Formats: sequence, structure tokens, C-alpha cells
Amino acid sequence: MTFTPFVFILLLQPTTMPTSQPTKTVAPAQKQAASKDWNEVKRGDALSTARIITMDELYAKAETIGDKTIKVSGDVVTVCRKKGCWMTLGGKTKAARARITFKNYAFFVPLDSAGSSAVIEGKLELKSMSAAERQHLADDAGKSIDDIPKHELRIMASGVKLTRQ
Repeated sequence: MTFTPFVFILLLQPTTMPTSQPTKTVAPAQKQAASKDWNEVKRGDALSTARIITMDELYAKAETIGDKTIKVSGDVVTVCRKKGCWMTLGGKTKAARARITFKNYAFFVPLDSAGSSAVIEGKLELKSMSAAERQHLADDAGKSIDDIPKHELRIMASGVKLTRQ
């Protein structure tokens, strides 16, 4: 056959095409550096027109609300100091607190969000935490494990709006 040597030579030639598919690294949302130059920040999905409840209302009714999607307002108390991948939202009473995480780890909030007002929409969960999970959260917050409650309200947020006054 006259084509066999030709094919063999083509197979030995270096190629500029990769021999395998390049690995596409999908990094989590970028770390949100602290900056004082924002008045309003929106992350994730657009918020619906659903009724907003306060953190105090949520805290009082959490067990009857169950694992429903809610829209809640409150003040940002703390933010993960490493990358803004969670925050705690509080109400007027110290007990009215919820940890907010972000759906699919798809977005973060600015590291300097503490003290801002927030409206978040997401799914409510009543969570019991292991000692290891509490220690991880304490490390992220720069606190003692004793400062992290054993049970907490959590909201997996699909959308967040932060406002500075």
C-alpha cells in the first residue's frame, strides 16, 4: 500500500494539538476584598417580590416555618474573614441570629460587610453542629469554639442585597 508509510510519518510528526482535553479549573467565587467604596452590593439571583420578614420574626417562628424558602432582613453581624463565604445576620435581639451561606458556593460577600443591612432570600434550615464544624467556624471568625452555638438557624441564600447607611 502506498498510503501506509505516509500515515505512519504523519503519526510521528509533532502536533500543536493537545493530546488530551485541557483541564478547565472552575475556581469558587473570587475573594471579595474589603473596600470602603460601596453603598450597595447585590450577589446571586435577583430577589423576588416576596414579603420580607425580620430576623426577629424568623427567630420566633423558625420551627413553624420549617425548611421553606424565605426572604429576610437584618444586620450583618460577622463575615468569614478569609473570603466572605458566610455571614451571620442578626435582629434587634441578640438571640435572633442566622448563619448565611451561599448556594453552590457561587458568590461571596465583601469582607467588610459587617455592620451593613441585608436582605437575603434562601432556604431555611435548623442545624445541629458537630464539634469539628464549630471549630472550623470559630477559626474562620477568629473566635473560640465556645462562642459558636451548638444549634443554629441557617439560610442557604440564593440572592443577597447589602446596603450601607
